[in-house]
Amino acid sequence: MDYLDEELLEAKRELERQRHTTLETGIYAGEELITFRRITLPDLCAHLQIPEQFIVMPEEIKRVKYPSVNAPKFIITSLDSTVNICVNLLPVVLEEGQIKTMSLQFQTALKNLNPSIVIKRQSEGRTEQGNELEWFDYKGYQLDGQSYNRVYLIKMRKYVMHGMFSCMQKAENDWENIVEKFFEAVEEEL
Repeated sequence: MDYLDEELLEAKRELERQRHTTLETGIYAGEELITFRRITLPDLCAHLQIPEQFIVMPEEIKRVKYPSVNAPKFIITSLDSTVNICVNLLPVVLEEGQIKTMSLQFQTALKNLNPSIVIKRQSEGRTEQGNELEWFDYKGYQLDGQSYNRVYLIKMRKYVMHGMFSCMQKAENDWENIVEKFFEAVEEEL
């Protein structure tokens, strides 16, 4: 009888997961339902759907995790600071198709800084608003241990949005779909 109960519970969990697959309904990361709220970043001239469970990274943690003077301007983080989403603007105007070249330049610069980095995958696409985007991912190392990292470049009208995502390597599968939907939903203020 316990076996049937377990099957029923698993079926119920799966139905619940199927109801939560968008930013509007929320998306499961492992066993946690991540819900989103829309914010406007006036300095970035963009609208983002950020996880309600995240906070803006406190400055003292930001100085430790991102010590560079060129640290991202906007960083949100999970409460345990193991999942981070960063957004920055690059004051560059690109023509259609040039975002791929910029992505390759970023990859080269990253490898020059740390030759042990191996780019795992890269992809191109468009945001829901139609902006051209490129991304690539790689395994990295942070203070917390081995990490999964994804870099996004989104061509906007007057700038390029540089987005970064990182989480612990073991959480990659939980967050991969969420971060993709997050950056595809970025809207440029028109």
